[in-house]
Amino acid sequence: MHSIRGFTLLELIIALLIMSILFTLAMPKLTSFIDQSEASALQKTLIQHIAFAKSSAANSGKIVTLCPTTEYLQCESSWTNGSMIFIDSNANRIVDLEDRILRVRSADIREGQLEWRAFGRRKYLQFSPMGFLLHQSGNFTYCDNSGDPVLTRQLIVNGAGRVRIAIDNDGDNIREGSNGKAINC
Repeated sequence: MHSIRGFTLLELIIALLIMSILFTLAMPKLTSFIDQSEASALQKTLIQHIAFAKSSAANSGKIVTLCPTTEYLQCESSWTNGSMIFIDSNANRIVDLEDRILRVRSADIREGQLEWRAFGRRKYLQFSPMGFLLHQSGNFTYCDNSGDPVLTRQLIVNGAGRVRIAIDNDGDNIREGSNGKAINC
């Protein structure tokens, strides 16, 4: 005779109870990790888009616009809903017949808001044929809907189109902006 080894119902219930307790304890950390990963991924995407727009302007010898949009026909005001990069021959922030869309970013922000704050309250970035920003500098700030300052991200863009990432200088796990103060949402 061969004996068959298995679990009793009591052993199975105890194992499931232990697993559910461990899962409940790990869930907040997992959620925080996912939220931080999404914020960092958005930051990397924006850095890539800025670099692409800058190099496209220099390579094409034309003005290139990076702006928020949902319809991909003209610039709008909300960066949260997506953006586009296009050759903007007459710098009017509208995709005309002679213009060409180079790249788009769809609405990839699940839980938060993305804002561009710039000199003159411009809601767009325009790169000259030399690869420099036209009359502006500013910053992108991402704020999570939870209000958790640890999830806040900021990219600071100077007039030459160079990007730097706001970092935590004082070790409190909250990033400081270009003014040296904690980023506020």
